[in-house]
Amino acid sequence: MPPTTELAAPERAPALPTTDEQKYPCVTGADGVPRISGVAVDPAQGFKATELQLCTLKRPHMRAFHFQWLSFFVAFVVWFAYAPLLVVIREDLRIAKRGIWLSNICNVAACVVARFVVGPLGDTYGAVKVQTGLLVFAGACTLLAGTVQTLVQLCALRFFIGVGGATFVITQLWSSEMFATGVVGTANAVTGGWGNCGGGFTILVMGLLYEALRDGGLSDEQAWRRAFFAPGAAVLAVAAAMRVSADECPRGTLDDAAAAGARAKVTVAASTRGGFANANSWILGVQYAACFGVELHVNNAMAMYFYDRYGLSVGTAGTLASLFGWMNLFARGLGGLASDAANRRLGMRGRLLVHTAYLFAEGAILVAFSYVDALAPAVAALVCFSICVQAAEGTTFAIVPYVAPKSLGAVAGVVGAGGNVGAVAWGLLFMFGSDGAAGYRALGAIIIASSFLSVFIRIDGEGSLFSNDDKKAPDPAPGRDAEA
Repeated sequence: MPPTTELAAPERAPALPTTDEQKYPCVTGADGVPRISGVAVDPAQGFKATELQLCTLKRPHMRAFHFQWLSFFVAFVVWFAYAPLLVVIREDLRIAKRGIWLSNICNVAACVVARFVVGPLGDTYGAVKVQTGLLVFAGACTLLAGTVQTLVQLCALRFFIGVGGATFVITQLWSSEMFATGVVGTANAVTGGWGNCGGGFTILVMGLLYEALRDGGLSDEQAWRRAFFAPGAAVLAVAAAMRVSADECPRGTLDDAAAAGARAKVTVAASTRGGFANANSWILGVQYAACFGVELHVNNAMAMYFYDRYGLSVGTAGTLASLFGWMNLFARGLGGLASDAANRRLGMRGRLLVHTAYLFAEGAILVAFSYVDALAPAVAALVCFSICVQAAEGTTFAIVPYVAPKSLGAVAGVVGAGGNVGAVAWGLLFMFGSDGAAGYRALGAIIIASSFLSVFIRIDGEGSLFSNDDKKAPDPAPGRDAEA
């Protein structure tokens, strides 16, 4: 299969020769808006959707949209399935607390390499194929999660399961393949945010599932070991459904687009060079470490923090900690919406202003959280902190499609990997420094510092925090194509 890629937002791809040859025909309605399967599209951007219709599963755009977030959701479920049970596992396997921190680091370390690799692969071979492979691998490893007997085995298995976290890169690449510039920030944020909800879901459900199995007559050891079967099976089921019923781009598959001359060819090496050589990729990667990297760390650590500090049960600690992840239902999308709105008024400068503001607020609230001793205000602060974390993630990937459009997967890989590098760094901070309030205080200060890196971002043809490219035309509003 020849390697191919599509010009991603915001560059304009040439209009396709005809719509009659398309797998999904484009029909222009009485209002003058072209649509595919009822979804408004922009022919000048390769028939990418200019709106989100959340309550439909029609192919190609919205079927792909729902598999984008769902595939990342189930990957997130297995990625952090261990987290709420670590307080039980450490006692059963007699592992010291530092060993648990080491397993947390292993859990995110594998994803650093995986995210760098899968981005260019997605550019070349297509999102559906790469995403399916990642889910099958992570699901198979999760089915073995209940077999560990030692710290070494725990670290090794969490390392391999962590590869599934690279599904995020493909989710963002896939979303950018399907949605046009006016809504790509919102689309990327919603798919990423709903997918991230898998973290809150697994922290809540795994703790409750463990308690249900134990209350049903199983021993503590039998209960935590058997709890891993359900998430492992769910991941494999989603992988199978996605592979047979989702499209990689508005044309169908990358092969379909290449055959129609709608996509330029690119090799893995060319994609890698385009994304890795751009300084903006690395700056955004550092900032993503300060939001998504923080989220990964909190998903691994917060249940244990509540358990140890407030003397809660495993289930209660997991339930409260899961509130952090559940903010993804709307908060990451909020960041994308705010970024798209700012872009329509202020261009790239608006996107960067919103991005910087959310990062700064995130760090400030975490510092405040570190000083709270009572449970109720601590939970309230956690929720506010989570909203800013997820929104900052949304604003980050609202900027990513503009950095190097021909190497979008590689850019997404660099930025996404930055989040995992951050999670490893924060794990080391808590492992060798303070693992309590002082650790969160230091982390908050680091996040605040990262917000100022936005002054160094300048995107060719778009602008910077201080000015826009005068020649850049504003993006069209959602629901209308560029020509309307």
